[in-house]
Amino acid sequence: MSKNDPSIYIPEGLSIGYSSRFRRKNPVALLATAESPIELGDGRHLLLARNGRGKTTLLKTIAGIIPSLKGAIRCEGTVQFVDEDLRFDSELKPRQIFSALFKNGQRQFAMEMAERIELDADKAYGKLSKGNRQKVGLIVAEARTFHNGPQVLLLDEPFSGLDFSARDKVDQIWSENEEGIVRLVCVHPDEPTLKADSAVTIREGRLEKLEVVNGTLDWMETRLSLN
Repeated sequence: MSKNDPSIYIPEGLSIGYSSRFRRKNPVALLATAESPIELGDGRHLLLARNGRGKTTLLKTIAGIIPSLKGAIRCEGTVQFVDEDLRFDSELKPRQIFSALFKNGQRQFAMEMAERIELDADKAYGKLSKGNRQKVGLIVAEARTFHNGPQVLLLDEPFSGLDFSARDKVDQIWSENEEGIVRLVCVHPDEPTLKADSAVTIREGRLEKLEVVNGTLDWMETRLSLN
């Protein structure tokens, strides 16, 4: 892997969790520890765990939003944390959001993606459904990567409000734009599988990497192992 390639490196012993002054008996809550190094290169990687096991905490730790409890994660490339609760001004239309954020090629990319995934770019953001608001966030994240060097995208349940048709179209766009981008995609284990190059799991307090065979996981086996 060259220095210009995007990557996420999680060292052995890295621990994630959170601390709170309101937890008097146990002020530090340890969620998971990496028992061996994890390295993710460009491509798509799933993040799988049951609720409350630390998926969002891991993404925020990688993004530098919250500190790790132990160790340091290293990223090569521009890092974006894409939260499912990302919000924009309710009065703005998606077309205006894209125009304010982007120029030239990135703006054109955003509008073309909006058309492909059937987002009404002339409807006020506040009047969009949850799924269509998520589309705006996905478009913004994707347009930022366009011709913009190595990228690390951390996506927190990006498909929770999207129907299957929209998921398939986003999946196709991601497949067309894989070079120079690491995507770590947090999905709920009960959702249908996505194609991926590997998966990171959090189970029984351990961060682990699963290699994927021919772009797919044994979904049922993986899902049962997370119980």
